[in-house]
Amino acid sequence: MKSKFIGIFRYISKNPFTFPFRLIISLICRVRSWYYSLYIDGGNGRIIITKPFVKFKIKKDKTANLFIKGLFRVIPHISGKTISVIDMAANSKLEINGDFSIGNGVKFMLASNSSLVIGGKDKESDSGITANTMIMVYKNINIGKDFLCAWNVFISDSDWHSIDGQNHQADVSIADHTWVANNSSILKGSQIEENSIIASYTKVINKKYPKNSMIAGTPARVVKTDINWSRDIVSNS
Repeated sequence: MKSKFIGIFRYISKNPFTFPFRLIISLICRVRSWYYSLYIDGGNGRIIITKPFVKFKIKKDKTANLFIKGLFRVIPHISGKTISVIDMAANSKLEINGDFSIGNGVKFMLASNSSLVIGGKDKESDSGITANTMIMVYKNINIGKDFLCAWNVFISDSDWHSIDGQNHQADVSIADHTWVANNSSILKGSQIEENSIIASYTKVINKKYPKNSMIAGTPARVVKTDINWSRDIVSNS
């Protein structure tokens, strides 16, 4: 114990300005994390602000329910500065069942009486959304565990307008262990089974896709089957 304190003292002596600066940064993150965690209604989870000045906002109606089981981390991607927002209208429900992270520019928008459920991390090293992605829920979107989502992705269960009296809404389901690549759209009625990959610039809408599939194109189609993927790159050396 004595040697530990001596080491800390030597470090502070050699870096007199670094230590107080880091202490202030840590304190800001802790205070902001505590503040945003006050919005949580159940699950015994926490919201973690990882950088002191990351832009993040929660707009939540008093009748909305935010359930977090695990750690919900806000992590800016490559020093990104766009704001991340959770916007919950009356009687809406956002449920995150495990550790999950979002980057800058990620927006969750839940309409009145809507539900967004996300599974969180399970077998992968992380689960989350990289940056600049929007999830807009009119009624119901369900996302499974080990969700890996890149940047500039749009997910919604509604057209958000009416066309010739057609139904503008159909539930969206994304099963466990799904990887969504950049600039893709997953729209109303989409049902994606487990262990699938949505390729870049793909548009998925109103169709069910089997598990272990590579899905690509506009409109989306299965281009490869029996795939398997992992978040972490394993060296062959």
